[in-house]
Amino acid sequence: MHPVSVFNLITVLASNANQAEPSTGFKLVAFFDLITFVASMFALIILLKGWKRAFQPKVKYIFLGLLVFTLSYGLLLFIEWSRKTEALDRTEVLDRTEVLEGVEDVIGALVPVWWAFVFYAFLAGIVEEKLRERESEFVELFDNAPIGYHELDPQGRITRVNRTELEMLGYTAEEMLGRPIWEFSADPKRSRDTVTGKLTGDIPPGRIFERTLRRKDGNTVAVLVGIRLLRNKAGHISGIRSTIQNITKRKLAEESLAEERNLLRTLIDNMPDNIYVKDTERRFVVGNIAVARFMGADTPDELLGKTDFDFYPQDLAAKYDADGQKVIKSGQALVSREEPAIDAEGNRRWSSTTKAPLRDSHGKIVGIVGISRDITARKLAELDREKLLQTLAFKNKELESILYVTSHDLRSPLVNIQGFSGELTRCCELIHSALKDKIEAGDMSEEVQTAFNKEVPEALGFILSSAKKMDSLLSGLLRLSRLGQAAIDIERLDMNAMLADVTKNMEFQVKEAGATVESSSLPACLGDSSQVNQIFSNILDNALKYLDDSRPGMIHIYGKIDNDQSIYCVEDNGVGIAPEHQNKIFEVFHRLEPDKKIGEGLGLTIVRRILDRHNGKIWVESELGKGSKFFVSLPSG
Repeated sequence: MHPVSVFNLITVLASNANQAEPSTGFKLVAFFDLITFVASMFALIILLKGWKRAFQPKVKYIFLGLLVFTLSYGLLLFIEWSRKTEALDRTEVLDRTEVLEGVEDVIGALVPVWWAFVFYAFLAGIVEEKLRERESEFVELFDNAPIGYHELDPQGRITRVNRTELEMLGYTAEEMLGRPIWEFSADPKRSRDTVTGKLTGDIPPGRIFERTLRRKDGNTVAVLVGIRLLRNKAGHISGIRSTIQNITKRKLAEESLAEERNLLRTLIDNMPDNIYVKDTERRFVVGNIAVARFMGADTPDELLGKTDFDFYPQDLAAKYDADGQKVIKSGQALVSREEPAIDAEGNRRWSSTTKAPLRDSHGKIVGIVGISRDITARKLAELDREKLLQTLAFKNKELESILYVTSHDLRSPLVNIQGFSGELTRCCELIHSALKDKIEAGDMSEEVQTAFNKEVPEALGFILSSAKKMDSLLSGLLRLSRLGQAAIDIERLDMNAMLADVTKNMEFQVKEAGATVESSSLPACLGDSSQVNQIFSNILDNALKYLDDSRPGMIHIYGKIDNDQSIYCVEDNGVGIAPEHQNKIFEVFHRLEPDKKIGEGLGLTIVRRILDRHNGKIWVESELGKGSKFFVSLPSG
């Protein structure tokens, strides 16, 4: 429909209304004019809010025309309503002059166009509001992004920078805007060449690269830079938009990890043990210098990707591979497994090997870690020791047999010596009785009398005394030989009750020595009751025997538990033992004062022999003239 037709339709309707009731027509037209004017003003206000941002120059000229139209239209309305000239009374179209009709046709033609501009203004206002919201969101996102952003002009100067990058470098926006980006680089020349090359197109844009920027305080920041070239409508490069991600912590972590790897590499390469890591297919992924040399490789890298089958005989490689599979499948470590090995020269060796599963951060087994120590020297020493122990056991058994046989067989002639010595003594007494009268009458020579009355009885006394001593020695040797043959019954012993029994049995000797024996609370131990009783009986007898006559004898017995061992101490204030004798007192037949003290010198020897069979120990601490401390160690159980 033509714009004039629309206007004429409105005026005809108004005319019809005017014919019916003149005042009603005028009101309808006036109401339409008022709405048009108000809507026009409201649209102009909305359009003016987006004048600088949203409109192109051509559009602005159109809206300037609309502004003139609106002002003119408002002026005519003002004239018509205020002065009642009916300048715009379009209800009587047929009565207008040609000039007025022309004006009305123009106005009528512009009204639909004007309404189109009004609707456009409303829509533009909505779009403008959305644009402002989006721009605000973009600015907020731009400034608060977790990474830095900046834009450069064709000269490499910063035209835009976000808050994150400012905080990252410690500058304000005023301090960075307008300055070349390379002024903030730790390597300005390199940065300038890169930026210039990208802006001129000489260097193709890379995706991401690492750079080091310098903060305002002088410290450096490691960053990851992403570059996107900006182009104008002609396709020419107009600038650069870059993202800056702070990777300082990551770089520090990488450096720390590199240092740790270097430390670990240095450590394992300088260890004498064979250290390696294998994947789930038992292929080497890490190896140290020691394992490389052992397997005949020049460097650890020569092991990588290979298996034991590439270095060892088939049987050994199959065994090692089976152990690795077991660790991977079970997830359990094999610890200190002693196994044979063959070195690069073909020599047979022994190794103590530990293999443990290697897990990733999720706990999944991804391989095995192994460490193997050469124990060939130890194994050879153990074999030698075993042979020596077997030899010693055989010799000890042989010695025990000799001692037993010797002590047993010597008793027969000794009994004869003792018996015949007694018989000679009785014969001498009979002869002396028969010749008593002649001896008294002096019929015998002086030499015969001396031999008969003195020398013969004295000689017989020596023979009997020596025989008695020999009998005592043979009895001691017999007891010593029987210790290795006697079975031991290990049980838990109440040492308080046992020491009370030992002290009671030796009560006469204690009183005869004028000594006092005190016993503290003693820990229990494991041992054979009769043999442990003999240990403390012998030590207590030894303490009573070597008390100092110049002072009252004091013997104190106490004990404690240390590292699963019950340790007992028999402390006396006797004569003490000189340092040079402290290691000899446990030897067979050794006595400190053989001329003053009776005994065979076997008491402490028997004690040590019993403790050897009980996995125990005995040692002494003594100071000459002050006393001695005998320590006995037995398993505490």
